[in-house]
Amino acid sequence: MTSPDVAYRVLIVDDDARMAEQLQELLTDELEDLGVIHFEAEQDFAAAEERLSHSDFDLVILDVRDASDGSPSADIEGRGRELYERIARIRWVPVVFFTGVPEQVRALEEPPLIRVVTKNALDDIAPAVRDGLVSGVSALTRRISGLVEDYVRNFMRDVVAPHWNEMAGADQNEIVPVIVNRLAAWLRENGLHKLDQTVEGDLAAVAARPSAARVYLMPPVTHHLTAADLVVDPDGGWWLVLTPACDLYEDHPDSNVAKPRTAKAHYVRLARADRVFTEDEKRSESPAISAWHASSKGSKDKAQAQRAFRVDDNRYRALPRYLDIPHLVIDFENVKSEELDEVRAWKRVATLDSPFAEAMLIAYSRSVGRIGTPDVSFDDVQVQLELMKAKPASVPAQVSTSAPRGEVVRD
Repeated sequence: MTSPDVAYRVLIVDDDARMAEQLQELLTDELEDLGVIHFEAEQDFAAAEERLSHSDFDLVILDVRDASDGSPSADIEGRGRELYERIARIRWVPVVFFTGVPEQVRALEEPPLIRVVTKNALDDIAPAVRDGLVSGVSALTRRISGLVEDYVRNFMRDVVAPHWNEMAGADQNEIVPVIVNRLAAWLRENGLHKLDQTVEGDLAAVAARPSAARVYLMPPVTHHLTAADLVVDPDGGWWLVLTPACDLYEDHPDSNVAKPRTAKAHYVRLARADRVFTEDEKRSESPAISAWHASSKGSKDKAQAQRAFRVDDNRYRALPRYLDIPHLVIDFENVKSEELDEVRAWKRVATLDSPFAEAMLIAYSRSVGRIGTPDVSFDDVQVQLELMKAKPASVPAQVSTSAPRGEVVRD
């Protein structure tokens, strides 16, 4: 574990001990403002893998070649990439590939958490390491992992053990979903409060109020398009998928299924998601809000704009801004169908989480399936129950005596 006096812990994996030492000296000077950084070096990739499996590091600087075992160069190309794939399965941390063969790992680069720096570009190594360290990803990963481990341990002790007699007769595979579902529900309700004890900031305050983060699953959990996906078309327009999930379900191409299931739908039903504010924040894509901006700000126009944010309106549903998602208004009157293959190529940004996804789809069903009925009055029943007072009866107009030729004379 990292000492309280150490801000970060970095592992350098390079078969060239001299290069590792030079890196440590350079980074110690360049990153002095970050606090004490504890550097450790390994020349042997197998030893590095073993160390990573038992120790916590905030970042790994990884060479792609490994000539420490004297193997021919043809056999050692890509050993660093292999090690990255192995350590990512054991304990994922930000990685800076520091290599003379950057083309071997360029496809893995995902700044700022996975960077590729060429060995002759020493000026680039410190900024890359800095970005990975200050992201805080490693510490957050450790805290979340610890939280999950604590919950599972306590769940087995407090829930499974006392009820084992009832569960003992069941297939163990049937118990697993119980643990997973309970874990998901517990994390949803309590995770932020627990993490708030160790993470800087006021996560508990965020959890105590409706949070935009609670609305979305980002990125989408499924590998295929599904209901309540937020997608962006090639022109930058936002849309919400309304087609039922069962019609879009597809088995993963790598799944070991004899007859993989494919989507039943050939077309995808989409509702327009208008941006409340455009880039300049002076206009809106929503017709109701645009009309309000262009109007004299009368009560009628205000009421129409406010419809977009009501939870009981038959036409609109609002979605909050979060990360790359802007404030959106779903318009159930602006709906279209597109071919599934075309929508598959669009950018999937997020999926609405439960229960927001179900609420959105039910609202759409109610919008298109509602049936108007004549008003039926129950005023007389309410009067009889003393729930309301009787309305005064209207008095018909008085008619005077008839005038000659049958004309009616009114007062």
